[in-house]
Amino acid sequence: MSNLKISSESKVKRVYGKKNAEERVLERRERLLDAALELFSKQGYANTTIEALCAESKVTTRHFYQLFDGREALLLALYNQMIEELELGLLTAMMTEYQTLNQRMEGLIQALVHHYLKDTRRAQIGVIEVVGASELIERRRREVIYKIASHVETFMDALVIQKQLPKRNYHWLAIAIVGGINELMADWLVNRALSLEQLMEEMIFAFNTLFQGIGTDMSL
Repeated sequence: MSNLKISSESKVKRVYGKKNAEERVLERRERLLDAALELFSKQGYANTTIEALCAESKVTTRHFYQLFDGREALLLALYNQMIEELELGLLTAMMTEYQTLNQRMEGLIQALVHHYLKDTRRAQIGVIEVVGASELIERRRREVIYKIASHVETFMDALVIQKQLPKRNYHWLAIAIVGGINELMADWLVNRALSLEQLMEEMIFAFNTLFQGIGTDMSL
């Protein structure tokens, strides 16, 4: 009996030890993602070394390579995390009931923009730092543009069914909207000529004007 008791206690201890080890791994990963958000946005992806990331996150180089193959893998993980959150906000906005077309478009634009601009470090990375960072990152960036554009296209197709927009293929317009928002944010990050509130107002005005024009031409 005593041997059985010791064996059972040892097994429980190992289980708890494994759980704690997993938690520590997750904590290191989160610290590295936080460090990447901070350093990639402030000094640029190209200028950030693995040593700097480890110093910022208080993670050893050995533990870094246990989690990521290199800087590219860390940037990709951070970018994917940001896009998952962006998609969640966008889908929520698409399912929200609004009274007018203007309100629908305002909700959509806010969902696309607010995710980045509520923390401009996200915008710096998602709009600027990922551009041309590597072939893999660039491919992923293009995939994201088309994926977000497909959500916007679905949103506009729903407006067609509700007779708020004329029937037509909105694929190219959806890509133009996503690309346009991306470029507006990039310009704002470089110049900061407007406040965040003014930037949002300009975006909403531009796209409301666009959709009002489409909506009035039901022959399209």
